[in-house]
This record gives sequence, C-alpha cells and structure tokens, in this order.
Amino acid sequence: MLRKIDEKPEADKSLPDSPKSDQNSAQSQTSTDNQSTEVAKENEQKEEQLPMSVHDKRVNIEEQMNDLSHQYAQLRNDLKTNLFSEKDDFEAKKETLDNYLKTLKRDEKESTEKLADTKAQNDDAAKEHLAVVNADRKEQEQKLSELQEQLNDLNTEINTKTASLETLQTNLAKNEQSETDMSTSIKEEKDLQKMMALMEKQKESIDTLYAERKELKEQINSAQEDVANLNSKAADLNNQIGDVNKQIVNLQQKARNIDDQMKNDHNYRIETIAGLERHIQSLDEEHKKIDDELADVNGNIDYLSKYIKDVFHSAYLVRDVYLDKDKEYYVTANDFDSDTAKNDLFGMVNYLESKLQKPVTVVSTFYDNHVHEIIDKKAKDQHIAIPNVINLFDQLQKSDKPDGKRVAIPDSSDWVTRTDVETQDTFIYDKKQNLLMTAEYFDKTIIDRINYYKNDQVVKTNIYNSQGQLSSMQNFNKNKELSEQNFYRTDGSIVLTVIFEKNKPVSYQLFDKNGLLEHDFNEKSELITWWLKSVEPNTENAVFVGNHSDLLYQLVISVNEIDSKNTILLLQNVAKRIDDVIKLLDEQKDITELFVQTEDDLHAIESKTNRDISVSVINTASNGTLSLPESLKV
Repeated sequence: MLRKIDEKPEADKSLPDSPKSDQNSAQSQTSTDNQSTEVAKENEQKEEQLPMSVHDKRVNIEEQMNDLSHQYAQLRNDLKTNLFSEKDDFEAKKETLDNYLKTLKRDEKESTEKLADTKAQNDDAAKEHLAVVNADRKEQEQKLSELQEQLNDLNTEINTKTASLETLQTNLAKNEQSETDMSTSIKEEKDLQKMMALMEKQKESIDTLYAERKELKEQINSAQEDVANLNSKAADLNNQIGDVNKQIVNLQQKARNIDDQMKNDHNYRIETIAGLERHIQSLDEEHKKIDDELADVNGNIDYLSKYIKDVFHSAYLVRDVYLDKDKEYYVTANDFDSDTAKNDLFGMVNYLESKLQKPVTVVSTFYDNHVHEIIDKKAKDQHIAIPNVINLFDQLQKSDKPDGKRVAIPDSSDWVTRTDVETQDTFIYDKKQNLLMTAEYFDKTIIDRINYYKNDQVVKTNIYNSQGQLSSMQNFNKNKELSEQNFYRTDGSIVLTVIFEKNKPVSYQLFDKNGLLEHDFNEKSELITWWLKSVEPNTENAVFVGNHSDLLYQLVISVNEIDSKNTILLLQNVAKRIDDVIKLLDEQKDITELFVQTEDDLHAIESKTNRDISVSVINTASNGTLSLPESLKV
C-alpha cells in the first residue's frame, strides 16, 4: 500500500454549531470586529503621529522617483509618437506636393513645347500648295483656251464643208432634175422619128449628165465623210473642254478651301498661343505657390528632424511596429526549453493580442506534453485571448481512436513511497531503500513523467499527456546520456523515434500507422520542412513573427518564400550586440519591422540606427529598478 510521509495533517472536522451558538458567535464576532476596527484606528493615529524613519523616507522617495521615472518615460514615448506622427503628416504632405509639382512641371514642359511648336507653325506649306493649285488651274485654263480655239477652227471647217456639201447636193439635185426634164421631153414627143432624133440629140448630154452625177455623188460622199469626221473631232473636243472645265472648277474650289483653311489655321494659332501663354502663366504662378508651400513643409521636416535628433539622439525615426488587424498573425517557435524562449514566445503573443484584440496562432515544433495547458494558463493570467496552437508533435501524435488508458502508480507491498508535500512528486524505493522510480506531477495533480532508476541512475523516463496517456519515452545509456526518445500517438502506436549520440539528435525516424518506417531524416530541419509542406499555412493574408535565430522561423520564411513585408523579426540581446544588429540591418535593407526584448534594446537601436525602422518592445514589465533619465530637459 502507498503511504504518505511528512504530509500536513488535515484540519479537524467539527460538528456544525446550533442556531443559538451561531447567534452568539455572530454577536461575539461583531463585537470583536468593532474592537478590532477601533484598535486599527488608534494604531493608524499613532503611526501618523510617529516620526517617519530615515529608511522609510528613502523608500518613499524612491517610490515617488520610480513613479516619476515611469511617468517621464511614458511622456517621452508620447512625445516621440507625436513627433513621429507630425513628421509623417508633413512627409505625406511633402509627397503629395512633390507629386503635384511633378505634374505641374510636366504640364509646363508640355505646354511650353506646344507653344513653341504652335509659334513655329506657318502657312508656307499651304501657300505652296495653293500656288501649285493655282498653277494647275491656269494650266487648265490655258488648255481650255487652246481647246476652245481648236473647236472654233473645227466648227468653221465643218461649216465650210457643210456648205460645200450642200452645194454639191444642190448640183446633184439639178443634175437629177435635168435628167428628169430630158426624160419628160422625150416621153411627151408623139412622133417616133422626132423622139428618136431627140434621143440621139440628148445622148451626149445624158452621158455628160451621168458623168457629172457620178462625180457629184463621189464628192458628196467624201464631203459627208469629212463632215462626220469633223463632227466626231468636235464632240471629242467638247468632251475635253467639259473635263477641263470640271478640273478648273475643282481647282478653284480647292484653292478656296486652302485659303479658308489658312485663315482658320491662322485664327486657331492666335487663339492657341494666347491660351497657352495664359495657361503657362497660371502654371508658373501655381508652381511658385507650391514651391513656397514645399519650402514651408521641408522647413518643418528639417525642424522636426533636428528636434528628434536633439531629443532622441538620432536623426532617424524608430516607431512602434504597425499591426494590420485585417491580417492573421502567426508566431513561430522551435524552442521552449529555456526561460528566455518561453518569455519571448509569451511576450510576442501578449504584445500582438493586446494590440490586435484577437487571438493569434502559435506555430511550434518543440515538444512539450502540456503545451496547450501552459499556453492557455499563461493567456488567462495575462487576460488575453487564448491563442490557436499548431504544434508539430501534437499533430503527429493525434489519433482517430485514442487509447482510454490512463497512467496510475500501482499498489505494491514491496515498495516504500514518499511524497513531497509541496510538489506532490512521489519517490518509490524498494525494501533496501534503493530508488526505483520517481513520479513527477504537472500542476500537482496530473502525472507528468515517471523516471525509472537502476543503481541510482535514471535509465528510462515515461512522459504522459494531460489525459494520462503515454506521450514519449526517453532511454538513457550508462553515461547518463539520452540515447533514444520515442513518441507515441494517442492510440499507443509509435510515430517518431529520435536517435541521439552524445546528447545530440542524429536521426528522426517517422513511422506510419502500421509501424512501418515512412521517413528517416538526418536533421530536425528536414522533419520540419516535410511537416510544413503537409500543413501548407495560408500565406496570402498572414504575417509571420519569430526569433531571427529560431529554426522554425527560418524554415517557414524559406520554404514558403515569405516576403519580408509580411514578417516581424524578434532580435535578442540587442543592447549587448548592437553593432552586429546594425550590421544585420545594413545588409538586409528589407527588414523594416522588429521586436526586441527590452527597453534597453529599443534605446540601443534608437541611438545607433542609420535608417528609419519600426521597433516594439515585447517585454515591458518593470524589473523594479529606477529608470530616471540623466536630464529631465526635453
């Protein structure tokens, strides 16, 4: 049987008092309270009358000075924030004015070039064109005159030929009439002999008449052909004259159009030049006005820059990190073993959630069998939202069918058990007082781990989760060095084995649900890289925050190719290695937002930085020491 040693005795459980005794007790208590109040008042009066000791005076002065120092620090920070905001306003105005000035200069340049171009314009080309058109018109008019003259000559010839034709036709008609007359005279003669004699007499005349007729017909045909040819030529000339007249009319219209365009262009140039000159004058006045405003703004910026340099001993602005509430923030951590690592993790979470007023996500690759309980409790103590937790080991060890078995220390008559009253840790010995095992507790109630001993040397440690299930098993060699650590799913199957040599991990063996080796990684970085690819964090609307030297942070940034504008870097021990930090910032200009651990780190960057940067302190808790400035002068 287990038996507890050195336990504190339980308080006696008395029977409840009767109502009467309760009443008496209440009256007695009231009387006692009244007496206590009177005594307290008397003591206070006595304390007020007693002179304050030198020590008490010093403590009181230190408290007042400490309060003043914090008030001064707060006011100084408020002044810094105000100066930064004021300088930001002026720089924003300067940027607006600079952009406006660039627009004005561009407009001035374009207007001046357009004015010069407009003034350089003239009507030379149009006049030359008009001269060509007029020359073409005169040429066509000359051609028209020539064609008209040709037509007149042709018409005269046609008239002559026509008159000659008419004469020939008249002669032909006379010839034919003569023949008719002869024929009539012959037909009218009754006497045959006289007819024959008349015919004989007219035979020579008829032959002459026929010969003449033949010649007349030939001349008429020739004349008709000549008149037809001349009429055809006249028609061609009339067509040419019509075409030339059209060309002359077109050229006259073209000349009028060119002349009208020249007048319009001339008027447009006059109006354009006047408008551009007025516009350029207006731009020049606006330019001078903006130059004056810009000079005032630059003067204010120079004044504030000097003021900042004089007050904060730096010409550069160091301001708080800007947090975008529309984005999701991921805090990365691979280390949770040291107090510094824990403080940094909780400091980043506390700062972010206090500013954002919403939970962040902790992405971690360290092993802690109570990681959720620790983070939840810390969040509750700090009165912030409980962050989401994504943990490599937590995901590896999950199982669809968890084992319901819980760890328990069995009873044995061969054991002697001792329990530490404060921690509830249990020490189990055999009858010969040889240490067999120790059971350590988490939060005094849950078994955290059981250490197994042989010859007073730990050989194995079983580590349990909050449900009492075996989470991990560590094996130690004869040199008290960790040689192997196994990790189990909640169903009891092994999921990961880490092999150690001289306390350093050399192999990470990952097993599937059937216990078969799935991957064998040489370094933890390979295991983390594999896990990150399976997790695939949403990087589109995310900001990743982590320690610059943290393995997980480095891998998240490299594996997912995160842009520096979506990261906030935590630097440690900045004040002690400020030169290295400034060198880092010089080499990596894309680093613009930093978290530091202490106010001293912040002041170190303020005094050494050679560019503007955003820096916030994640650990603002006072260490109780005075932080009075060397001078209270601003």
